Amino acid sequence: YDGKQPLTAPVNHSPLTYSGVGLVPADPNWNKPYSPLFKYSWKQVYPALLEAAKVNEGSQYDGILMHYTNPLTGGHVMQTMGASIQLLRAGEHTKAHRHTGSFVYQCAKGHGYSVIAGKRFDWKERDIFCVPSWAYHEHVNLSATEDACLFSFNDLPVITSLGLYQEMEHPNTRQEMIDVR
Repeated sequence: YDGKQPLTAPVNHSPLTYSGVGLVPADPNWNKPYSPLFKYSWKQVYPALLEAAKVNEGSQYDGILMHYTNPLTGGHVMQTMGASIQLLRAGEHTKAHRHTGSFVYQCAKGHGYSVIAGKRFDWKERDIFCVPSWAYHEHVNLSATEDACLFSFNDLPVITSLGLYQEMEHPNTRQEMIDVR
């Protein structure tokens, strides 16, 4: 045993088959409950965010927010886990809100901070942070000239399928930061 998994499909089979321009095979040989697309290339994702930003104002809570989808169903990438990417424009400071569902973020581009339950968490490329369910949060891109991008995993497929999703804007639009010294 050499420690390697046997190759069962050609290299890049998944992205070459399923990440086209909204096209999927007429006779897909896929019967699993999760997405057949395993690779979402930054070379395709980032330009898509930029194009969306040209024609959309975005969310006051999340900037330009796009969900990764299962190309065969149009739904979440997995039955119990969702994945998203968001673009914060230069200098953008989103409004604070909270919702059911937990999120794990990774900064894919740029630098800034998020205020989570009143505490400031600075982030830069490759940093990871979490937003627990029902915690008020807001995001800030600290660059005046460059955008920032945050990738996230979440449990929204479970929360929504159970009918438990709720969202609420912060009553003051922004949170008061707690001194954590």
